[in-house]
Amino acid sequence: MPAPATSFALVGTTVLDGLGGPPLAGHTVVVRDGRVHAVGPSDEVAPGEGIRAVRAEDLTVLPGVVDAHVHLDFHDPAQVLRGGVTTVRDLGWPAARLQVLERAAAAPGALSPRLLRAGQIVTVPGGYPTRAAWAPPGTARPVAGPEEAAVAVADLAGAGATVIKVALDDRVGPTLDEATLAAVVAAARGRGLAVTAHVAGEREVEKVLAAGVAELAHWPFTSRPLPDSLVERLARTVSVVPTLHIEPTWARRQGLAGFVAAGGRIVYGTDLGNQGPPPGIDVAELRLMVVAGMPPGQALLAATAGAAGHLGLADAGVLVPGARADLVAVRGDPLRDLRALTRIRLVSRDGHLAIGR
Repeated sequence: MPAPATSFALVGTTVLDGLGGPPLAGHTVVVRDGRVHAVGPSDEVAPGEGIRAVRAEDLTVLPGVVDAHVHLDFHDPAQVLRGGVTTVRDLGWPAARLQVLERAAAAPGALSPRLLRAGQIVTVPGGYPTRAAWAPPGTARPVAGPEEAAVAVADLAGAGATVIKVALDDRVGPTLDEATLAAVVAAARGRGLAVTAHVAGEREVEKVLAAGVAELAHWPFTSRPLPDSLVERLARTVSVVPTLHIEPTWARRQGLAGFVAAGGRIVYGTDLGNQGPPPGIDVAELRLMVVAGMPPGQALLAATAGAAGHLGLADAGVLVPGARADLVAVRGDPLRDLRALTRIRLVSRDGHLAIGR
């Protein structure tokens, strides 16, 4: 059943605003009409008449996590939401099934994360993921040249894609050539969309840079770390959704560490549905980001305001007045111990409680 709309206040809690600010103890967060109505010290902010007050002195409340790389249909969306993830971006699934998931996620009070999506993955005939065991028929959109690529982008954009995903995995088959990849990027830009790439192989990374692809959907799958010069070029122009947990090899971990050291932009994402990540906040992924050189606060920023901003959601991923009431309350301090993110006591999406009713 959908969660009912509600107004509530968390009183005496510790607040993490999602913007990288310090923890603010002894605060009250008031939710009304699906939005954060007020945030401030408890001796200055009152819940208000008719609003249910919840004592939360032992809890830390932060914005709902935004996962920029999932395949949602592998899990019950309610389980993902109750795990603290209030927005997801699906990066590859058949159109008909995505429509079902989208309708369900858009219903008021849906027990599902908010859903953005790429739709089908643009590739070449016989290329990844046309033969991947995980991918249902219709997950891939094979194209045979620049003209077909432009048509595919137009179709995906018309179906509601918020990003175009391409596959460049030379471990398992042929990949898009330079001209076809450039045509995808140009057609996407013409519709105000970015391109994200699944990449394996150093040569494919070079193609990404040459074509002006804006994002990597994973840190590249390679048997050895990328050259430092290539990592530095990526850091200047490309955002990365690392998904290290699905394949935490030394080469990938070293590569991401170099990217972080070079000032590259990281966006949290897990490849939910692939091996490893649980439905909900993936503490293992956040820990791997920290090991790569990101302080815990920066890793959380990449999973809240950073990810929301990257996806074009100005009013999500933050805990400030006027923002969507996408909240997660946990027992403990995630900045001291990321495992606190597994001790969830309340989850709200747009003010509808999935946990804590």
